[in-house]
Amino acid sequence: MARGAEELVVFWKEWGIQALVLLSFTLQVILLITAEIRPLIDSGMLRAIVWLAYQLADTTAIYVLGHMSVIGSQSLPEHQLMAFWAPFLLLHLGGQDNITAYSIEDNRLWMRHLQIFAVQVLAAGYVLYESSLVLHQTLLRQAAILMFVVGVVKYGERVWALKRASSSNLSGKNYQSFGTVHIRNRGVSVIISGHNYGVMPAHQLLCFPMHLLKGPLPLVALGMTVLEYEWSSLYQMAEVQLSIMYDIFYSKAPVIHTWYGICIRVMSPLATITAFMLLRRFSDEDGDKYNAVDVAGTYVLLAGAIILEITSLLRAMFSSWAQAAVLTIQPFQRYGGNSCVGLVKKTFCSYLLYLVSLPRALLSYAMSNAGLPLRYWSGSMGQHNFIHLCTDSRDNRSSKIARWMGREDLWNMLVYTQSIPVPEDFSHLLDRQLRRSVSIIKESPDHIQNSRGQAALKRMGIPQEELVSWSVGIELDESILVWHIATHVYLSWHDERYPPRPALADTIQVLSNYMFFLLAARPHMLPNNASRQRYIELCNKVVNCLKYSSAEDLVSLIRERGKALDTPEIAQTLEHDPSRSSCSAEETNGALQENLTFDRASQLGEKLIDMTLDTPATSADMLDLISQVWMEMLCYVSYRCTPDSHARQLSNGGEITTVVAILMEYMKSDIFDSKRVGLTASDRP
Repeated sequence: MARGAEELVVFWKEWGIQALVLLSFTLQVILLITAEIRPLIDSGMLRAIVWLAYQLADTTAIYVLGHMSVIGSQSLPEHQLMAFWAPFLLLHLGGQDNITAYSIEDNRLWMRHLQIFAVQVLAAGYVLYESSLVLHQTLLRQAAILMFVVGVVKYGERVWALKRASSSNLSGKNYQSFGTVHIRNRGVSVIISGHNYGVMPAHQLLCFPMHLLKGPLPLVALGMTVLEYEWSSLYQMAEVQLSIMYDIFYSKAPVIHTWYGICIRVMSPLATITAFMLLRRFSDEDGDKYNAVDVAGTYVLLAGAIILEITSLLRAMFSSWAQAAVLTIQPFQRYGGNSCVGLVKKTFCSYLLYLVSLPRALLSYAMSNAGLPLRYWSGSMGQHNFIHLCTDSRDNRSSKIARWMGREDLWNMLVYTQSIPVPEDFSHLLDRQLRRSVSIIKESPDHIQNSRGQAALKRMGIPQEELVSWSVGIELDESILVWHIATHVYLSWHDERYPPRPALADTIQVLSNYMFFLLAARPHMLPNNASRQRYIELCNKVVNCLKYSSAEDLVSLIRERGKALDTPEIAQTLEHDPSRSSCSAEETNGALQENLTFDRASQLGEKLIDMTLDTPATSADMLDLISQVWMEMLCYVSYRCTPDSHARQLSNGGEITTVVAILMEYMKSDIFDSKRVGLTASDRP
């Protein structure tokens, strides 16, 4: 064992730096690949891989640069070529174009990154200065200077991108900055239609919903008219904008698509290729004087840098940002009259637009033929069901072990939550719900951004004093719990009485599970006053105090409780004592008298069933009512979610609440004429 340890120490002393430099390059490749699919998949495993690579990439490069600056000229003569690697470490610290920050906090720490940038540039410069190789070899000196400049520029570009992304509001600026910003049409018609949903309108109208992620921003007035409005295209445009917002906060895109960013993208590959050619000439003349492994490692670093830089250039050329930039070129805005020069300019720009649009069009065509949608975000909704959680975790061995270890809640969040694709009819339900508020003033409690289901119940003709109306006026977290349990109870009854289950019932279940998922797993996506406390208390009561063996048994107990609470004699004897936290000896099946939330959920579930049986309303009407309540609740939490939470969730694949908030911002603005929407009489408020 001792001999093996000694051999490992000897290996590390001789080859440790080489191994770490190659590890640094490998981490950059991993980041390039994983960061590309990061905004498209909501996966904990993917997040762990990206986080690990992001942290190790900076740590490894900084460590190696620090070690090389300490050793300096003390290294053996045959290893002097390693000094040439210092600029590559700066290049690695500059990161990949598709990931500058792992989380939103990294943007706010741009000053720390600026300090680290200054220190590492000095360290790399010191390594080159101390190297006799660079001082005496003309060809290698030129290559080192080229790569040093590229490394400094790319690293500085990353810091600049972090700074731009951290500018989240207008705090500290003149009050005049909050005035209205007028955006001229410049001759470009924004047509939101099935054939032109995308890039140009998404970029041109991004300033409207951007305050949802960046806080207070200037008011915007467009000098343009929307000629055509199709909901499916508007919905897809919001998805495109979700992708653009991710680029703004977590990539170099806003910096890349500037004049200096374009210059960097063009010059960096040329400089790197030139350095490779100089190294080839140097290697032919004096390469045999140095360690063969170091020479091979240098070629790997240079070839890898060339590939990464060319990849960066191609990504920038064929991105939606480039397509939008081409569409804003003057020949597209002004036809240039009948002059030959104007016609030539317009023809050239048209071919340029075709060039940058072709890869995306080919990708869209290939994916459509394969039956796959062109994704701009994860396109998924989290699912978490209270009934299934309490049933499955009660006697599950792994849950018992987690309970014994004191990590029951964390384990259940990992095991009993999942993600599913957004249902196809979700967009239609959202469209119908938003259009009902087109003619309602924004300050009204019946407007979609203020109503949590009250407007839907009012349209149904349910009096305010009824329990159903009262259930949407309590605190948000309790309202989600009550309606989630009641919805499951009602759908279980509906499946037995009116088989088979209609598609609307499936969508209702998805919406209910999603809102419950937000409360249980992502409460930061809810307004600030929402809390998981009631959720934890209710899980404790149901799992530890009730006797049931299946989901059907638990639903039956809830219904029995609801029926018991409808009896005046029993209802008068119920007392709510929040101070009690354990089960009493008198508690039996269906008797959770200490938990008001459980009582309210039981009452509501039974009330929804009674309303279907005792009123002229059909089961389809009740399903429609429940779907409207959930959709209004979703819109309410989407619009009131904090900008920081919306921006934070973009790094995890995005959230449907952000898409909903963007669409709400458009529908309440003056861009879209409600007369073009085509409201039917049943859709009008």
